[in-house]
Amino acid sequence: MAHTGAANTKEPETTAQPDAHHCLMEELSQRVQAATTMDEGFKEIATAFTTLDVTIERITLVRNKETSEVTLNQNASGVRRDIEAQVAGLTITVTCINPMTPNVNASLQSLVTMAAIAAQQWTAATATLLAPVETSRMIGGSPQMRELNLEIARAARSTHSVLIKGESGTGKTTAALMIHEQSSRADKPFVDLNCAALPEALLESELFGYEKGAFTGAGTTKKGLFETADGGTLFLDEIAEMKPELQAKLLTAIEQKKIRRLGSTKDIQCNVRIITASSRNLQTMITEGAFRGDLYYRIAVLEIQVAPLRERPSDFPALINSRLLHEQELTGRSTPFQIEDSALKALAFYDWPGNIRQLQNIISRLTTRVDDEKPITQTDVYSQLPHNHVEEGSLVLPAAARVLLPNENLYSYVARVQLLVIEAATIAEGNHTHAAKRLGYRRSSLVGLKQKLKRGNHSGSALEPLSEIHLAPIAHQSESSSAAA
Repeated sequence: MAHTGAANTKEPETTAQPDAHHCLMEELSQRVQAATTMDEGFKEIATAFTTLDVTIERITLVRNKETSEVTLNQNASGVRRDIEAQVAGLTITVTCINPMTPNVNASLQSLVTMAAIAAQQWTAATATLLAPVETSRMIGGSPQMRELNLEIARAARSTHSVLIKGESGTGKTTAALMIHEQSSRADKPFVDLNCAALPEALLESELFGYEKGAFTGAGTTKKGLFETADGGTLFLDEIAEMKPELQAKLLTAIEQKKIRRLGSTKDIQCNVRIITASSRNLQTMITEGAFRGDLYYRIAVLEIQVAPLRERPSDFPALINSRLLHEQELTGRSTPFQIEDSALKALAFYDWPGNIRQLQNIISRLTTRVDDEKPITQTDVYSQLPHNHVEEGSLVLPAAARVLLPNENLYSYVARVQLLVIEAATIAEGNHTHAAKRLGYRRSSLVGLKQKLKRGNHSGSALEPLSEIHLAPIAHQSESSSAAA
């Protein structure tokens, strides 16, 4: 098969290889787009992925708050990876199992994007429909989330371009979709493209389209995503991954509000609102010469920052319970999943470098471990969190223990960490008595120290002597030294 040679070679691409691959992808895309029902569409997606030697676990389509899903390899083992595309409020997610090369991954992303465009016209037919899963776009009532919702509402009232900043997995795509849904363009397409998922040559053709015969394998004329999003919103995720040459072409399209397909001499007017997102610091990249300053000023008229999960611990209960409800709906379980308070606290103490996406992954894993009506326990949580270097019985501290706050000196930092340790031990052990035993204190001494630390006697210019705030490692202090203090 033509694809096999192109996927496995490690040599630089030759002219023949991309041509053959373009032909294959064109054929697979046309078959997906020719489907008229959801069943046919799912079948063609599965066939295309099989042709590219990729195993699918499931295909999920969300449209009008209804979820349709087919599972193809329920018990297959391996690392999961989602290929997702979102167009005009419709989302298709293909969960794959076996690892993929970058070239194949880019082809799959393009294929799923085309499927999402075609799926706007698919009828439901006999695809397995699950009960609608009602989920809020942004879950949580923390100050950070309240401010984020205000910023989204303000951006929706504007027509300017928006740059959404934040770590990977924080919900930048969701924020972009909320801006679109609350804007005057809500009844027009929302087209989502991850710039990091496609190589530069394919990214250009996806954005601007191409004419028949523009290159070998271009058997038909294809609209680009600018045209697909006409009248609506084009969301470019991870814009920092776009090469400088393509950045220049994007800048021209934004400034002139028109594009030109590959192989064409005719300009096409496009009325598109641009929303971009990046997990990298674009201003630093401008200084380094990796990102165009003129493009930055075009795409960042408005800027929105999405806070990482570790900075809004009060949102954990709502996020976790929402995901548990989602898992209940997906599995058809009649009774809600239960989770112990200690398990909730253990989840809240973790650093979550992968943010919301990682949290959802862990909750999904935990729900598969539940037997009968038993709740998810703290032990279950620790078994799934990536703390392989931590010995059994260790106490995992909140991420705040690793941060030296602005204008915080050593005395204040140590006192704050002591308070975090006391609170973590109390939660983990269940009460102050057991926490005091774990930390080598009498109960009354530990409670007294906790109250003193909460009053903040250690902060400011009048710092207490080191002995007064117990700088010695409290886990090794003796009962006598604690009592003397």
